Amino acid sequence: MSDSVTGRIRNAGLRVTRGRVAAIETLQALGGHRTVDEIARGLTGRGVKVARATVFNVLGDLATAGLVVIADAGPGPTRYEVATYDHHHFVCTICGSITDVPCAENGGQCIEPAVVDGTVSNVQVIYRGVCSSCEAGDT
Repeated sequence: MSDSVTGRIRNAGLRVTRGRVAAIETLQALGGHRTVDEIARGLTGRGVKVARATVFNVLGDLATAGLVVIADAGPGPTRYEVATYDHHHFVCTICGSITDVPCAENGGQCIEPAVVDGTVSNVQVIYRGVCSSCEAGDT
């Protein structure tokens, strides 16, 4: 168990459980933009046997606590990544790859709305186009 992961879970107000630690560590090892099924397979590969529904519930708890974010890439399965910094996503319309796009300015939300009736807690922009590998014919 990583002390930094357990500390982050505690600091988020959650109880430290083997499942929560394993989910974050597995997602970190796999890299971002992963589906529940990919994370479940990653957990199994690490010797952690857990039901798919349990993985979904653990990810929901971690997302609510701000430790994991839903990487919005549009239609398709929900994808998760470890919450590290504010960014957007570029989705290739040919191969489906998802790449992080840093915000133009650091800190806070990447985009401030001109008018909003409420409090904005999250902004996600999806850029769509053709990645450089597909443009070069590497796929």
